Amino acid sequence: MLVERKEYKDEKGNIGYYESVFDSSNVLKTTYFPHNQRLYVSFNRGGTYSYENVDEELYIAFENAESQGKFLRENIIKKPDLYPYRKEFTLYPEEVKDLKLIVEQSKNKEEDV
Repeated sequence: MLVERKEYKDEKGNIGYYESVFDSSNVLKTTYFPHNQRLYVSFNRGGTYSYENVDEELYIAFENAESQGKFLRENIIKKPDLYPYRKEFTLYPEEVKDLKLIVEQSKNKEEDV
């Protein structure tokens, strides 16, 4: 489930990239660059992978999916010829902790409503 989404624009007001945080058993955070159709996915253990050729329509469908992990696996990971990927880096444990705190705070806000 999408918890937080931020849009970052360039000096002309065009979308540069999106950053999103998810309440998911697998996917923690994504950064998506529509201009070059590259998706970065940080998983709950901190591993971050990039996927090429992900158009904006596919990314929006991913964001809105009932399960981001299942959608990613079925529509992107299982199609490496269409969406080549590679491991980019691993988040620091503090970064993972901070992102999980955003998810927990989101859950607490929902309970207060």
